[in-house]
Amino acid sequence: MRTSAPRLIHLTKRSEFQAAAGNGRRFRSSALAIQVLDRPDDGEGIRIGLTASRKAGNAVKRNRIRRRLRAAAREAFATATADRDIVAVARPETISAGYGDLVRSFRDALTKARPQRTQRHPTPDAMPVPAAANADGTANTRRTADAHRSAQHETKRS
Repeated sequence: MRTSAPRLIHLTKRSEFQAAAGNGRRFRSSALAIQVLDRPDDGEGIRIGLTASRKAGNAVKRNRIRRRLRAAAREAFATATADRDIVAVARPETISAGYGDLVRSFRDALTKARPQRTQRHPTPDAMPVPAAANADGTANTRRTADAHRSAQHETKRS
């Protein structure tokens, strides 16, 4: 008699997928990208969402990818107890990846997923305000600098 792994709970709403994508930690392997969102303990366990865009192949290939990812996730999370939302984003390489690699990717995602990168560029509020550079004491803003350049250009042409 064959014993089956526990049934997976699926993410069904777009907002659940977006929450994992926007606020979750990320893990990338050669075959797929995984987004992990830690949830407060509500007793539901691990919920999983699978996506395979048209870049991954035609409908037959995308469905095969999803079946392989479901099976790998079922095996990888059979003993996991933490409450997390996991979104797996398939790549074209997923269909040719080994089954063991997919299971390993899911297991590694729980421990190695890193927080998303913070914004590289400072926000306009955090940028330093330029000192007054004009002769009349007004601040040298981009608009006044552009106007000054175009005025110089007009005087050179005449």
